[in-house]
Amino acid sequence: MQADGEILMKDRKLVWSEARIDQLTHEIAVLKRWKFSARSEQLDAAQKNLLDETVDADIAAIELELELFRTKPQTPPPQHPKRAPLPAHLPRTSFHHEPACTTCKCGCELKRIGEDVSEKLDYTPGVFTVERHVRGKWACAKCETLV
Repeated sequence: MQADGEILMKDRKLVWSEARIDQLTHEIAVLKRWKFSARSEQLDAAQKNLLDETVDADIAAIELELELFRTKPQTPPPQHPKRAPLPAHLPRTSFHHEPACTTCKCGCELKRIGEDVSEKLDYTPGVFTVERHVRGKWACAKCETLV
């Protein structure tokens, strides 16, 4: 009798253990499916219909823009200088940079053909000034040397 009770107890324990193992196996499978399965956010048919109107409006706007782009003549954008000139009301100090000798190596006299002017903003406490650096361009007519 006692042996039958022990067998019955062990059978119950075995059934409970098998049920617990099956439950945990199922939970692991569900968690793996949740963690590692392919995910995609798909819209159902009712949600897709909500976007049809906006898609059609966007396509129409893009087609209109393309048509305007095709008919409009292509003109390059205007070339604007990168920096604005310094204000004219600021006091200016000129520095002239000329060659020490206006005689060429070949012995001819150099002729002035122009100048390069660059301006630099200078600040001394409380006063803005502009330094103008004027560099003369000199050329030799005989040997075509530029100084």
